[in-house]
Amino acid sequence: MVVNPETANKRRLHADALLTFVWAALAIGWLYLAWIPVRTESQAWLAYGALTAMLLLKRPGQRYAWLRLLFLALAALLTARYFVWRVTETLTYEGLASFIAALALFAAELYGGVIYGLGLFVNLLPLDRASPPLPADKTLWPSVDVFVPSYNEDPEILETTLIAAANMRYAPGKLKVYLLDDGGTEQKRNDPDSIKAAAAQQRHETLQALCNRIGVHYLTRAHNVNAKAGNINAALPHTRGDLIVIFDADHVPTVDFLERTVGAFIADPKLFLVQTPHFFINPDPVEHNLRIFGQIPSENEMFYAVIQRGLDFWEASFFCGSAAVLRRAALMEVGGVSGQSITEDAETALSLHARGWKSAYINRPMIAGLQPETYSGFITQRVRWAQGMLQILLLKNPLIQKGLHWWQRLAYFNSAFFWFFAFARVIFVLAPSAFLILGLHIYNANLPQFFAYALPHVLAAVIVSDFLFGRVRWAFVSELYELTQSIYTLSGLIRVLKSPRSPSFIVTPKGEQRSEDFLSELARPFYLLYSLTLLSLGFGVWRWFAEPLTRAQSRFQWKRFMSDGEHGAKGDGVDA
Repeated sequence: MVVNPETANKRRLHADALLTFVWAALAIGWLYLAWIPVRTESQAWLAYGALTAMLLLKRPGQRYAWLRLLFLALAALLTARYFVWRVTETLTYEGLASFIAALALFAAELYGGVIYGLGLFVNLLPLDRASPPLPADKTLWPSVDVFVPSYNEDPEILETTLIAAANMRYAPGKLKVYLLDDGGTEQKRNDPDSIKAAAAQQRHETLQALCNRIGVHYLTRAHNVNAKAGNINAALPHTRGDLIVIFDADHVPTVDFLERTVGAFIADPKLFLVQTPHFFINPDPVEHNLRIFGQIPSENEMFYAVIQRGLDFWEASFFCGSAAVLRRAALMEVGGVSGQSITEDAETALSLHARGWKSAYINRPMIAGLQPETYSGFITQRVRWAQGMLQILLLKNPLIQKGLHWWQRLAYFNSAFFWFFAFARVIFVLAPSAFLILGLHIYNANLPQFFAYALPHVLAAVIVSDFLFGRVRWAFVSELYELTQSIYTLSGLIRVLKSPRSPSFIVTPKGEQRSEDFLSELARPFYLLYSLTLLSLGFGVWRWFAEPLTRAQSRFQWKRFMSDGEHGAKGDGVDA
């Protein structure tokens, strides 16, 4: 049966409307449950009953979709009730300084709640897909151009990547590999500084000889414009492949990379992207310092093993800059790789999704790469990611981007809004000091309320994290990584908020090696935070003995709650 495009489009719109109605009805019912006022005793029974149900559902919920949805809905309900209580019960005015500190803490918590809720949505039903096999008739296979963008990487690193790319199995005559050298451009070879010009000329000649020896193609351009995006776009007119594969300079592919990705483009003519995971063979600075490399899942595994699969379910898995295959026709439709932000990969995917193109994520690591080994390189990379995603949020806000489904809008918003963790982490570190040292009232609640609302919310989040990411992320590792990035990411985000178009693309250092251990100059702010934390602990001990009335009030409220839940419903709270 042949269906004309207009009828197919109407059916799709009707299906979207029905799905939207179902989700809206569920959301309204869920919000109603979240807002029902109850006594503290009843809330405690509800909360710990829900936690018990979550523990019972945790294992079978991995296998059955409806149990998984129920499990996540219970967790979301506890969080929603917590925030309703926070807004209606705990935000009291007790002086300007205290109120400002209380609002800052609540804003950090609210950010966490939004990201938590979006995370539940994104990871509702992660998609596992395999690429369709290539047809037996190789004449039907599309032609492929492999781009290896380069800027300042050592020739030895490039040689390994280029040889591996050239040796991928594919139809004879339909695979070409290109080194895109942005370190030997005409602009650099004619630099006013004679030393820099000579170095660029030497690089140009060395890499040309390397490409000739390996049997791949060398391309460069006149000017260094728009960084990596500009480098790729400059190569597009000089190449003709139906598909374009992009590998970072230090990403070495397996021989079956094309066999496991290209078939999807033949099966779906509207597919613009097949993204695969990034896998790294060296430790990052955190793994090195804690001696945990290879003993726990790597930091990026949660994103590539779970989150990208969740985004794929919502038709929002996006281009990650490398280890990906793209359809040339789709790229040319939007004028090549986007360059408005410094995260050109995610921005390009957003533009193409908005035009109705599709993406796919294949959760099979098929490249081996290098990640920054020094703390400065690590921070350079993460600040660029944070600034670029914030640029996308400000300049191409996915919530109002035309052409996207509502679920794609939420998925992209989650990917961009996540990077505000820097604000939240800094506030979470400073908030205890505001109370313990300065005596500011930042959290007006008594002990029974804390155990009825706050603790279940936290426990539910821990249980959900283990449910979703337990195999790929140990508990509290995310907090550690976010804290190590927060100070510098925060300053980078502030610069973007002041001037969204100002950040420039800074290349992640490739092939960095630690010949010896050393203390990074970037570590100084963390020593200050550490000292502040120790000082706050000291003030906490002092307050414990200097303010016996506060302890007595806490014990009294708890005893009243345990002996008579009716009295625990309201009452004077002990500020924290």
